[in-house]
Amino acid sequence: METPPLESLQKVFDRLAAAGVTCALGGSGLLASLGLVDHVRDWDLTAEGDVAAIAALFADLPQELAGNSGIHADHKVMLPGESTEVIVNFAFAVEGPVLRIPTLARGTWHGVATASPECWAVAYWLMGEYEGVPQRRERAELLFSYVEENGPDAEALQQLLAQPLPESLTRRLIALQATSLPPDGSDAPADEAPA
Repeated sequence: METPPLESLQKVFDRLAAAGVTCALGGSGLLASLGLVDHVRDWDLTAEGDVAAIAALFADLPQELAGNSGIHADHKVMLPGESTEVIVNFAFAVEGPVLRIPTLARGTWHGVATASPECWAVAYWLMGEYEGVPQRRERAELLFSYVEENGPDAEALQQLLAQPLPESLTRRLIALQATSLPPDGSDAPADEAPA
């Protein structure tokens, strides 16, 4: 697997976590952690909080700040020396109100929290659809397939469906949601009757 230095990712994540910032690895790093790609160009961490406070955590490092652009309605603290971008309050504006992609830590990889595959499937779908980048469409499909094979996270789907998503994407998530719990809402397998 080809990646930027893991130490850079760990350093940035550790600073965020030590400051109590909710954060998780997404992008190609998430795909790599799931065994879906073998090349990571840079590290993408999503984080919740105040962009100025998050940037201040890295005051000793070369950094660039970026605001809303195109369909992206979030801010980025870019740390080129660490090959890492911190996407603060991950969000998109595509067909109306801003829709937020929550930062939900759902696993760990090399000591770093990894994000919800459902959330990044939605993000890549939006980027593929509205920016017209084929690779992003492909990554959305890799993540949707992963979720279908491994079972969806009901909480992630619930939070995503509360957002003003495009209708076709909402339908796709509802179809996934139908597979996350048995029809009666219990935790029993769908083919077993409740006791």
